[in-house]
Amino acid sequence: MALNTTYKHTPITAPRTIRLMHVYPGSESDAVQISLITTALDAAPDFESISYCWGDAQDQHQLTCNGATLSITNSLFTGLVRFRHAHQPRVLWADAVCINQADPVEKNKQVMLMPHIYSQATHVLIWLGIADDPVYGYVAPTVADSIRQALELLPDFDPENAADRAAKSQAVRRDSHRLQQEGKPNVLDHDWMPLVALLARPWFCRKWVVQEVSLARHAVVYVGDQVEIPWPELARLAFNMEGLGADEFALSQLNKRSLEGGNSEQQESQERIASDDKNEVQRRKRKHLVDAIYVSVHCITAINMIQVYRLSGTLLDGVIATMFFQCTDPRDYVYSLLSLGAVGPTVQPDYEASVSDVFRQFAIAMLLEGQSLKLLSLAPDRSLFSGPDSQRIEGLPSWVPDLRLVKTDVFISYTVRPQAFSAGGYAKPILSVSEDQRLLSCKGVVIDTVNAVSASLFEMMLADMPELRFSSKTVSDPIPKRRKMRFARWLEGCYCVAFGSNYDVHELAARDVDATVRFSRTMMCDMDAMRNRLSPKMIGTFPRYMKWAIDRAANHDGKDSEILPSALATTYESIGRLTTTTKFCVTKNGRFGLLPPTSQPGDSICVLLGGEVPFVIRPTGSGTYNLVGECYIDGAMDGEALEAVASVESLETICVE
Repeated sequence: MALNTTYKHTPITAPRTIRLMHVYPGSESDAVQISLITTALDAAPDFESISYCWGDAQDQHQLTCNGATLSITNSLFTGLVRFRHAHQPRVLWADAVCINQADPVEKNKQVMLMPHIYSQATHVLIWLGIADDPVYGYVAPTVADSIRQALELLPDFDPENAADRAAKSQAVRRDSHRLQQEGKPNVLDHDWMPLVALLARPWFCRKWVVQEVSLARHAVVYVGDQVEIPWPELARLAFNMEGLGADEFALSQLNKRSLEGGNSEQQESQERIASDDKNEVQRRKRKHLVDAIYVSVHCITAINMIQVYRLSGTLLDGVIATMFFQCTDPRDYVYSLLSLGAVGPTVQPDYEASVSDVFRQFAIAMLLEGQSLKLLSLAPDRSLFSGPDSQRIEGLPSWVPDLRLVKTDVFISYTVRPQAFSAGGYAKPILSVSEDQRLLSCKGVVIDTVNAVSASLFEMMLADMPELRFSSKTVSDPIPKRRKMRFARWLEGCYCVAFGSNYDVHELAARDVDATVRFSRTMMCDMDAMRNRLSPKMIGTFPRYMKWAIDRAANHDGKDSEILPSALATTYESIGRLTTTTKFCVTKNGRFGLLPPTSQPGDSICVLLGGEVPFVIRPTGSGTYNLVGECYIDGAMDGEALEAVASVESLETICVE
C-alpha cells in the first residue's frame, strides 16, 4: 500500500470482533507508525485502552497505519507519542482509530462491545494532554505531590452517615485555623492551584469517560511526560473534597490569587473585581477554573459512586448520575452509558436515528418496559442557563427529556438507595403511549393547584450575577457577604409566602407548632443529605438554623471563615442539597411544597399511580397537560392522596403532551 494512500478500514464481519493497534517503538521526534489487526475479543492478546478527549476535529495530525496515511486529532496523536515504547511495540485500543467512525452500522456494534473492551484491558491510560497546553494552561509536575498532601489534610468519612460527614466537615474548618496559627500544614494554606490546573482539562467532563474508567481494572492519569497519578488517589481526593466542602478552599485560593499582582495601595476590593471585571479574557479564564473546581470534582465523584453502585443500577440511574458530563453527539447522552444499565431495560444504539427519536425511544423504554415513572423527573428539562444552545428540541413531547439540557443530577426522586417516598403507592403505574408517540396517558389524581410561589435561590443569584446565565456551568458567587445576604433573603421570602409578612421570623418556633413543623420539613424536603427521612429532632433544628443564618447575614464581617454550630451542620447540608433551584409554594389547599423552577401559580399538582413523588402539570386548555416536573408536597409524599380513592378504576386518566 503506497504511503500517499489514505487508510481505509477493512470491514469487521465476525461477531465480538475488534481491532487492536500495534504502536511501533520510537523516540519523541520519530514519525508515529502503527498497524491495525483484527481479533476476536475473547481471544485478544493483552492490550491497554486509551481514554482521552477527542479535542478540536480541525486540529489533525497524520500517522502511518498499515503503510497508508491516517489522520487523527492532536489529542490522540500526542497520546500515542507519549505512550509508545522506545524499544518494543505496544498494543493499544483507541476508539477513533480502532472503530471505523464513518460506518454507523459498525459503530452501533462496536459501541455494544466497548464495556467489554475497557473491562478486559490490562490498564486504562487516561490522557489529559501535554503539560503546557496553549488552551488549557500548564499542569505542574508537582500536582501529584499536591494531591497526596491534600489527602493527608482531608479525613475520610462514612458516606452512609450524614452526621459523620457534617461533623468532619466542620472539624476541617475548625482545625485549619488552629493549624494555621501553629504554622502547620492545613487546608487554608495548602497550594490547591496545581490541582485546579489539572481539573481544568476537558477530559473530566466527557460523557464517554464514565464507562471507560468505571469499568477499568487499573486506571492511571497522565499529563505530559512527568505527571502520572493513580486514578484511585485522584478519585478519593475529589470524593473527600466534595463531601467535606473542601472545594470551597480551592475556590477561595483562586479568588485570592486573582487579586495578586496589582498595587496593594490602589488595589480594588474583591467585590469590585468580581462584579466589574473589564478584562474579558481574564474573566473567562477565571470562570473556566471555577467550573473546573466544582464540575470536575463532582464528575470524578460521580464516576467513583458509579463504580460502587453500577451492578445494581439501571440505565436511567446512569443517565441521571452523569448529567454534568458532556458529549459532542447528543445521541451519546444515552449510548455512551449503555454499560451502566446492569438491571432494567436498555436500548440498542442506532447512529442513523435522529436525536429526537433517540431521546423518545429512551423515554418509552424507561416508562413502559421499566414500569417506572422516575424518568418524568428529568422532563421536560432541567436547564439552569439560557444560552444559545438551550432551546428544547422542537416537537419533543414534554414528558420526553431533552437530555442536552438536563444540567443537574439533584432530583427529589433520585437515589441508588431505597426510595424515600411513595406518593403514588407501591403499585405498578398504568401507562400507555399514543400510536404517534406524542401523548402519554397515566392513571392518577389531580390533588391541588399552586397558589403562591417564592423566587428560587438560583433566580436571586441571577439577579445579582446576570453573567452566569450565559457563561457558566456552575452556580457560584465569590463574594461571601453577598452569598449570605442572598441566602437570608431567600429564607425570609419562603417564610413570607408560607406565613405572611407580618410574622416575625425569629418567633417561628413559638407560633403555630404544626405549621412550623410542616414548614421546616418542607424546607429540607423531608430528607437529610444522605436522603434518609428526617427525624423529629432534626426537623426541630430548622427554626434555630434559620435564625442563625439570618442573624449572621445581618452581622457579617466580610470574612468567610465562620464555623457553623455543630448541631446545625446537618440541617445546612439538607437545605443545600435540594433547594437551590426549587421554588417554595403554598397551594390553594394550604399545603407547603417545593416546585420545579419553571412552576407558576395556576399550575396543577398531581399524584400518579406508582409514582414516588408528585408532579407539577400545566393545563393546555384542551383537556391535556404539559409536564412541568417533579415536586415535593408536604402531606402528600406517602400515599395520602390515594387513600380516599375507592379503586384503581376510579382514578383519572391524566394525558400529558
